[in-house]
Amino acid sequence: MPPAPPTAPPSFLTQHARRPLEIGVLFAGWHSGIVLPADELGPLTPLLEDNPQARYLNIGWGNRRFYMAAHPGSGDALAALFRSPSALFLQRVASTADLSAEDGQIRWLCADREQLWRVNAYIEEFLSRPRGRLIDLGRGPFPDSGFYASAGHYSMVHTCNTWTVAALEFAGLAVRADGVIFAYQAQARVRELRACPAPQ
Repeated sequence: MPPAPPTAPPSFLTQHARRPLEIGVLFAGWHSGIVLPADELGPLTPLLEDNPQARYLNIGWGNRRFYMAAHPGSGDALAALFRSPSALFLQRVASTADLSAEDGQIRWLCADREQLWRVNAYIEEFLSRPRGRLIDLGRGPFPDSGFYASAGHYSMVHTCNTWTVAALEFAGLAVRADGVIFAYQAQARVRELRACPAPQ
């Protein structure tokens, strides 16, 4: 887990009057990730430069080889069991309808502005930025999506689901990532958190 971020600046804590604030958790099959409203991105705001009209940023993390494979096979799955390079997936969308895979669902969790800042900072720490620039690994499978090099390592004991719940824990929500490997485990932990209505 990254080191604790500095306290959110007053300019972030006082901007906007929209309530409630929320963090989205996207579950799609074996995978989970984080969804953030574009107007609450804080340190991740520069990621919207290519599409300033986007209303949401969908962020996922996983084993680089498996995650980026168009049709992952048994060899890709086996390689993902061991400590290996990772990738961050970013998708900029105009509507939550564009986020959900056929078997996907989003659970929106209530958050305050400090928690939003912390989840932003957590994700930012996983972006590899030598000389301040992202390492573009290629286009993603959906419109306006792509893969970027990540500073973290994937393994059988630190999966995309571990990463997702750790982001919520780092944000200050009442959840623990210890022992989370599979999506059903992440879902069970997330169900214990206070849900918010989907943003309009």
